[in-house]
Amino acid sequence: MRACVRTGTRILLLTMLAPLAACAITSGEPSSRPAGNPLPRILPQPLRADVDPALAQPCIAAAADKYFLPERVISAVDSRPAGGGNTAVVLKVDLRDALCTVSSSGTVRSVVDTSPKSADQIAAEEAARKRDAAEAAKPAAKAPKKKKSS
Repeated sequence: MRACVRTGTRILLLTMLAPLAACAITSGEPSSRPAGNPLPRILPQPLRADVDPALAQPCIAAAADKYFLPERVISAVDSRPAGGGNTAVVLKVDLRDALCTVSSSGTVRSVVDTSPKSADQIAAEEAARKRDAAEAAKPAAKAPKKKKSS
């Protein structure tokens, strides 16, 4: 039993230290890291598919208008063909995810938020729905009666 624990511990340590060892190996080429940061990048950057800039830019501009954010905080993450000659472009908008549908000519059809709603958003929408229903249920205020002049 003790041998299994020791073996498991060794394997765990090796899997944890292997990326650090790989970062320490240099190829002799100049480093692309800034000189002020001596620590290596340990965590890999997420893989991003190449998105055609002619399709990504109109989506980024439309999302910036919709979410009232600068274009620099929006990035096109992925794209895939959609029906009717359109392309679906997956966007990372600040902390949200969005899906943009764009035609082959670059015309944006829609930008849809695909992030799940928080509990606060759901509660606010429910309160607004109840308020609107209560206002619609109130009878319309009657106009004051005019006195007949004789």
